[in-house]
Amino acid sequence: MLKRAWQIWRAHPVLVAAGAGAVVGAANAILIEVGGIWLGKSSGVLPLLFPAAHGLRGGQTDAMQTALLLLIEFAGNLVGFSVLFAVPVAAFVGIRRLFAGQKRAASPEERP
Repeated sequence: MLKRAWQIWRAHPVLVAAGAGAVVGAANAILIEVGGIWLGKSSGVLPLLFPAAHGLRGGQTDAMQTALLLLIEFAGNLVGFSVLFAVPVAAFVGIRRLFAGQKRAASPEERP
């Protein structure tokens, strides 16, 4: 299993980094929402569904508006963390491939 994971990383490093970023983004959004319900002091969206527990702050949105905000929050976290993880890996892979081409051209096997 570890060998297969290493093969996938070697074949598609940017996609693996983006997938890892999506997992971290989803975990971050879940922690924000659970913290918002548990502590009642977070900027999470789910406390808006329980207006009695939060005084005047809650109760201004209905379930569909809260669901839309929750969807936007999760999608934003997934995309944001995916890009955040994938861009440095893509830059590293691009630079590595750029210089690997020059190194291969200067190898003794390819000289006449």
